[in-house]
Amino acid sequence: MMQRRQFLKSVGAVSGGLVLAVNLPGCAKAPLPHGDADALQPNAFLQVDTNGKVILQLHKVEMGQGTMTGLATLVAEELAMSPADIQLEHARFHPDFRDPGFHIMLTGGSSTIRTSFIPLREAAAQMAAWLRAAGAKEWGVASESLRVAEGQVWQGDTSLSFADLVPIAQTLPVPESGELVKAEDFKYIGKYKPRVDALAKVTGKATFGIDAGPAEALSAVLVRCPHFDGDVASFDATDALTMPGVNDVFQSHRSVAVVADTYWQARQAAAKVKVTWQDGPTAALSDGSLRAERVALLDADDAKTVEEEGEETAATGERIEAIYDVPYLAHAAMEPLSAVASASDTQVEVWAGTQSPELALAAISDVTGVSRENIHLHNQLMGGAFGRRTTADYIVEAVRVAKAIGKPVRLQWSREDDTRHDLYRPNATARLAATLDNGEITSLQFKTAVPSLFTVMLPWITNALMPKWLPDGAHGKIGELAASHDPAATEGLIHSPYAVPYKRVDFALQEKSLPIGYWRSVGHSQNAFFIESFIDELAQQLKRDPLELRASLLSPDSRHARVLDAVKKQAQWGQVPDGIYEGVAVHESFGTVVAQVAHVRIDGKQIQVKKVFCAVDCGLAVNPDVVVTQMQSSIIYGLTAALKGEITLKEGAVQQSNFHDYAALRMNESPDIEVQILDSDAPPSGVGEPATPPIAPAVANAVYAATGQRLRRLPLRLS
Repeated sequence: MMQRRQFLKSVGAVSGGLVLAVNLPGCAKAPLPHGDADALQPNAFLQVDTNGKVILQLHKVEMGQGTMTGLATLVAEELAMSPADIQLEHARFHPDFRDPGFHIMLTGGSSTIRTSFIPLREAAAQMAAWLRAAGAKEWGVASESLRVAEGQVWQGDTSLSFADLVPIAQTLPVPESGELVKAEDFKYIGKYKPRVDALAKVTGKATFGIDAGPAEALSAVLVRCPHFDGDVASFDATDALTMPGVNDVFQSHRSVAVVADTYWQARQAAAKVKVTWQDGPTAALSDGSLRAERVALLDADDAKTVEEEGEETAATGERIEAIYDVPYLAHAAMEPLSAVASASDTQVEVWAGTQSPELALAAISDVTGVSRENIHLHNQLMGGAFGRRTTADYIVEAVRVAKAIGKPVRLQWSREDDTRHDLYRPNATARLAATLDNGEITSLQFKTAVPSLFTVMLPWITNALMPKWLPDGAHGKIGELAASHDPAATEGLIHSPYAVPYKRVDFALQEKSLPIGYWRSVGHSQNAFFIESFIDELAQQLKRDPLELRASLLSPDSRHARVLDAVKKQAQWGQVPDGIYEGVAVHESFGTVVAQVAHVRIDGKQIQVKKVFCAVDCGLAVNPDVVVTQMQSSIIYGLTAALKGEITLKEGAVQQSNFHDYAALRMNESPDIEVQILDSDAPPSGVGEPATPPIAPAVANAVYAATGQRLRRLPLRLS
């Protein structure tokens, strides 16, 4: 079975040469970004300017997950200087910034530290070697006798500043590489704690996408069809055009754009626009019809088998099965989507926070006809994203409006726009089955029915990677053809760590869907709930302790067994206070294994999560404090989904609109969270998402322990 990254890699591998042929004449290497002839720039990531300032290009974006601190720490380690003294800039697109797994410039998949750990340190070590070579020339000594520290090159107690050495280094060849600091000599990795972006954020000086762009930019909002893929049949803007500050009202793609001096004026005027809509193809969809279709898909015989281990004849004994469901979910990032754009026939300039500048450049080029080289995208801090800002639909909207009015414009989504026109986490239904024979589990057989993320995401990606002469319609066709191979549908169900004689996973593609997108932890978010709840059901059937049953099915020297044992001791499993009930789950995603024990109290029909114990094996923790906060954040995010999250449909329109009916977990509802990071010498793995998948099953299992009700559908609701 082809994995998501393998597929994307193959797409990149196939198209990469063609992209070079189109964008980079001959075989010439792309010029380094942010070039300054007077600065040292041995690679795309780093510069030392004539003042001796070390500048790091952020090829991965900061959306609250600690990218700035983590990447600065990697560079700081090799240059022996505080991470706080490194100047950080949002990188523009450059081929060297492409993620080695995705083959595009993208922040996602908990990949930032995992994929940057070696490359960024190598980039800094190369810079350090260049500076030492300059010092060696100045002093007439061997560079091996010199060291780099705190912005200077040292010979014993004598030093020269980076600023002094820049002009000397410019006369020397760029070293091929530098020697990396040994792990036992780390001064910052694994030890540095402060967040380098904290001061600017708490003092309000940090610039987010919603703050960026030229002051003279007008404001725009869009009046959108309540049904996805609907279109404007006609509209009457007579009343809107009389409103104060309104500049223009016109049709823009499938919506009506209202442009005014301020956001509030645009929003008020938008409410006065009368639109007649042509319903889209999803206008008749409802939750019930979509679920009925998924259940029918589970009963049909045309599913794709994506994993099979062992012989089916080994599946002996009594068959136990259950059906689980999860709903659509919105991303609900705290900062709603926005983008500022200025566009002419030959140049486009954009200010926005985006997880993938490369996808945005390709999409902007498509709608404007401006070459990607003449599009300047200024990336910004993001107030949350969780996968929503992977696509560039909101940026394209801003560019369209700016091009139409010939002036800079800020397109601002409201919370209602964000909730009702998101790219949602897919709804999904799964049938979990097992056979039990003489007190042993002889098989695990899972079948899931779910829409494919490939249908939405692959067209964006291939549009960026493949030649421009490829017809636009071809990208959508690629997504459709690849949908039945989408590994996101079954990630977390396949490669189960539990050793049983026979295992099988099937995937049935649901073709009808709302627009969907990557949501924090992607397919793991629902599949961990399915499998870890079902394992608890089997423990109930076998009259076994659920934690001990899991341990008995795991290899004793596995990482899963290690975190499970750690959380068992951490939570003092089996010794809960009166009125408290516990549930456990363990899951691997993005190379990281997380085990959680949830302590739950039941008050009437209310589920109160009082405490969560979390043990994580993420390899080497580059910044332990950031790892802890990522675990806490992921748990809170996952708890919101487990207890409250649900996007529902009525006649094809999303019923929720804002935080009053699509609520987030409040502070007084949030549990104490105790995180334990297991020691490891392995390279860092992902930490942005892996704590989200286990929390829903851990809570559901605790609720069962408390009430005897097995809740197989999210959000969890007691009857």
